[in-house]
Amino acid sequence: MRTVRLRHVDAFTSVPLAGNPAAVVDGGGLSPELMQRIALNQKLSETVFLLPPEAPDAHARLRIFTPGTEVPFAGHPTLAAAHVLAAERGLGGELRFETGAGIIPVRVGATSPRYTMTQAAPQFDEPRLTREQVAAALGLSAGDVVAVARVSTGLWWDLAQVAIPEAMARVRPDLGALMQMPFGVSVFTIDEASDERVHVRTFAPAAGVPEDPVTGSSNGCIGAYIAHEGLLGPDADGAIHYIARQGVEMGQPGRVYVSVARAGEGMSVSVGGDAVTVLRGDLLLPDA
Repeated sequence: MRTVRLRHVDAFTSVPLAGNPAAVVDGGGLSPELMQRIALNQKLSETVFLLPPEAPDAHARLRIFTPGTEVPFAGHPTLAAAHVLAAERGLGGELRFETGAGIIPVRVGATSPRYTMTQAAPQFDEPRLTREQVAAALGLSAGDVVAVARVSTGLWWDLAQVAIPEAMARVRPDLGALMQMPFGVSVFTIDEASDERVHVRTFAPAAGVPEDPVTGSSNGCIGAYIAHEGLLGPDADGAIHYIARQGVEMGQPGRVYVSVARAGEGMSVSVGGDAVTVLRGDLLLPDA
């Protein structure tokens, strides 16, 4: 039997068994079909495969799979990949990853957050869902959902803003209804009473992820939307900085450090967090 190197890395936390686990696999020589089978077998929201880079200034090429599909980009497996390269190869400074969303740079620091990625330039589109549709799929009243949007910072997400923090605990997702919504919905609320000023929950059952513990891609989209709509004011440097919490309801709390700065006529979105390796080993694969 063939073997490949496997790690499980908890992203957006420094505490083992919290945050969002990603499988990080040495992917050289693996077919896309086998990568998808491995991702299904791992039963994690994402599995990332490390491949030799094609661009001369990149450190690795990433292919990322949910249990059900390949995605061009995702946040927590990108942080997990950076953690593996930093821990196992001693790489630091700025790491550059080739992804389906282009080159994603990740800055490796000495203090929290250890890893900070700059996501793709935000794109905004007309919402595909109504407030009423989202509210019904989440088990909320229409009045609980104050806005819907569609944003990408490398991966398109349908977003829903919930009016008050208390409503997040009342979410009772209808997975059948959410399955009819392409890819997934990320729900957020602003909580000025907490030092974690944004509270997030993300559902993507159509991609094989009923609820994701901590979602780096949708947190980037939420940050871009918050900046676009002026929902939080900038700090002294002119950028918006905040910490988001996610995974609390799943018993896997994580902290996401989000910054949104003006970049010419657009925005630069950075999403950061810590990571910790919780498993290392060899994955046995069939010869065929």
